[in-house]
Amino acid sequence: MLITVKKHGFLVILLVEYAVRNFNSVLSFTSLPPVPFFDVTLRHYNPKPSSYLLFASPDTPALSIHHTALKTRNITTAIEFYSLFGYQVACRFRAGPARAAWLALTSSRLARLELIEVPDYILREEFGTRARAIDLMQRPEFLGYNHVAVDVTEQILHAGFMNLNEWLDQLNRTSIDRFQRSLRIAVKPRQQMIGRGVYELAFLYDADGCLIEVLHKQSEISQEMQSGWDPWDGEGFVGRR
Repeated sequence: MLITVKKHGFLVILLVEYAVRNFNSVLSFTSLPPVPFFDVTLRHYNPKPSSYLLFASPDTPALSIHHTALKTRNITTAIEFYSLFGYQVACRFRAGPARAAWLALTSSRLARLELIEVPDYILREEFGTRARAIDLMQRPEFLGYNHVAVDVTEQILHAGFMNLNEWLDQLNRTSIDRFQRSLRIAVKPRQQMIGRGVYELAFLYDADGCLIEVLHKQSEISQEMQSGWDPWDGEGFVGRR
């Protein structure tokens, strides 16, 4: 299926499968850098079903992600956890009956988090139990939002660490010193190539059990990547082929 829309001086080309034709798919690509449209794109690019392309001229108004929202059982504990990554409370407010807060990094206004504390009468924890987020590492069949990712490359370089393991060890010591709590690791550091980048990545659980990915970019290769969707080799995550 090919949809071509020309309006107000920019050209949008979408190649989609009916099952994934939705507004969020389009929005997720509006933050990509503008790229020129060439006729050869249609002649030589043979996308698989469910893929889509968005081309926009430089004068197209840009969108940006304002914040990512997370529910928590205890907003004070959640604020403490994210302070380990440098997040600070930008403002506190009410979201209906819930206490809420925006957290921000001093280094970037585009990495806000919103924490929403679920009130006790809605949470309804049984005596002696503690509500947790669904462990998405153990329940991979669930769809939708999966994790928040933070790039710690600059922090690793600044501290003089050799790798992500050293950075995580320091983060864990800081957590124990400040809050007497150890980090919970969901996936230990491993290396992965994404595009031309060579990354170390790991996954942590936050105070409520939500997944946090930490990324360390080690290098970038010069050659073009032919495909990022080669058949699964039996390691790491698995998706539809």
